[in-house]
Amino acid sequence: MRKLLYLFTASLIFSSCAPPPGYEMLFQVEAGNHYHINNPVYVELDNREFDEDASICLHYGALTVPGQIENLEGDRQRIWWIVNLEPGESETYGLTVDDECFTGSYDWERVGDYSVRLLFNGNPVIQYEHPVFDPDDIEGTKKPFHHVFEPSGDELITKGPGGLFSHHRGIFYGYNHIYTNDERIDIWHANDGERSEHVEVLREFAGPVMGGHEVRIHWKDHDGEPFIEEVRTIRVFSQDTGETLIDFASILQPVDRPVRLEGDRQHAGVQFRASQYVADNPEYTMFIRPPSWADLDQREEIEGVRMYNLPWNAMHLRIDDNPFTVSYMSHPSNPGDAEMSERLYGRFGEFFPYYLDENDHLVVHYRFWVKEGEAPSAEELDRRYQGFAYPYGVPDRKEGIFGPIRHSF
Repeated sequence: MRKLLYLFTASLIFSSCAPPPGYEMLFQVEAGNHYHINNPVYVELDNREFDEDASICLHYGALTVPGQIENLEGDRQRIWWIVNLEPGESETYGLTVDDECFTGSYDWERVGDYSVRLLFNGNPVIQYEHPVFDPDDIEGTKKPFHHVFEPSGDELITKGPGGLFSHHRGIFYGYNHIYTNDERIDIWHANDGERSEHVEVLREFAGPVMGGHEVRIHWKDHDGEPFIEEVRTIRVFSQDTGETLIDFASILQPVDRPVRLEGDRQHAGVQFRASQYVADNPEYTMFIRPPSWADLDQREEIEGVRMYNLPWNAMHLRIDDNPFTVSYMSHPSNPGDAEMSERLYGRFGEFFPYYLDENDHLVVHYRFWVKEGEAPSAEELDRRYQGFAYPYGVPDRKEGIFGPIRHSF
């Protein structure tokens, strides 16, 4: 089974020198030419050096941050932590075991037959809705999705079934024009028996640095037969108070036939849909775009040729009396010529067509940064994007030994 092993990191160098007394290992992190603001990084070990539940800390200067172990297939292992570096900076981290540096931890809990919730220190962060398809309740059961909670509270900032355009739900993924064996399938609206359906949870992550899971989802045709298998990975990383950082990654693999993914920017791709309150009060919504798009009115939806290939976009909105900004970051390795869709009622995301033969696969990577309160500037958003997109300080490089993406099949 194909599994995605992904991360967008700063350049990590595993020190070959013997660590000084008190440190199990040393790691050096180099920022390259870009900012890394509360950016998750990992180093990968060929052998399992530590118990997955070990309490580990990373020390640099007079400061300490928690680390987290993740076991991989075989004997490999990852060590995760969060870094803060400016362009040109580097930092050496010493690892200790059985240390006390944790300020909280992620944990999963089941909150219904078809809902699981990720908590941090007991506070809800995201919720995975994975209903079993019911032909007598198509609208309520036709797709899995992830809800997002406000960073410092227990209220949802995303919409589920119902409201304006009921098929829009939280963080979701689909295409309205899919062609296979001369059949057109609409996974976006999913009104005629076709749907995306949860199969199983493959892995769960829970610790002081990040929480999340890897799930298997089947995209099914009108007869209920799977034609695409998706492995979707969600990771939520520890951030400052009032912020949530969510990484979304997906692999689509045809089951037994070629597939052509088509549609339009309003009805396809990985999208974010905010609470119904936003649709009822669109006058509070505005978009913050990269500098090349700064001349566009923030309270107008992007149109025409300017909608293509935005590296990131941000939607500032209000729910009740509380302002939030949700940024949508597209990794440079995603297919090009992507069209951005914006709607003041609270939805945005990008779309691109793609053809998959039986032996092909489509990998996509996105990051959502949610911030409470005053809207960040375009400069701050761009700095946040840099740590996601250019971890090695090599702009626009997408492949090869210095590339930011690792995945193993």
